[in-house]
Amino acid sequence: MGKAHSSLLFAVAFSLSFYGQATADELRCEGPFALDTTHAKLVTAFGAKNVSREIIYGPEGVTFKASVVFGKDTARRLEVIWDDEKAGKRPARIHFSGTGWSIGNNLHVGSLLAEVEAANARPFTLYGFEWDFGGMVSSWKGGALEKLPGGCAAVAHFEEDQNSAEEALTKAAGDHEFSSQDAAMKAVHPKVMVLGVQYSRK
Repeated sequence: MGKAHSSLLFAVAFSLSFYGQATADELRCEGPFALDTTHAKLVTAFGAKNVSREIIYGPEGVTFKASVVFGKDTARRLEVIWDDEKAGKRPARIHFSGTGWSIGNNLHVGSLLAEVEAANARPFTLYGFEWDFGGMVSSWKGGALEKLPGGCAAVAHFEEDQNSAEEALTKAAGDHEFSSQDAAMKAVHPKVMVLGVQYSRK
């Protein structure tokens, strides 16, 4: 899967409340989701009833044995993918598709293409739609979302507006990269459907 596969490697971090319990608000690469976190630390932070191990599915039939936080709450559900799946160590990716979370600069599910570009402080590239990796950001092009506090990078997966003209949808499809400034991409009014962060594999 090459470069596209790297887009699957996410990790995210929670802010801490006054009493030391992780809270569902802005996700940060610190605390229970810092680079040194483990499944056991998630259980300590969120409680055993709120953390489970589940098989989740990625593009092209790939499966992961992930740690899932708040699995029964669709707004706050987070899926944590590990480099060491068996031991539940070395976070690679955490992503969310619900409304209970945001990442830096108040990006959230439903954010518009232009809002993400503004947060990045420069254009970025994403894959065309209508295939397994469709809508995934492929590069932040050195922008602000490429280097977040805590040593992680943002990741985002967009969806097109299916009410767009058929010709526009066709022009924005395919397994190649588009600039966020591309007129063909703007014409289908993409919105974020999945957000998260990743740590680089070393």
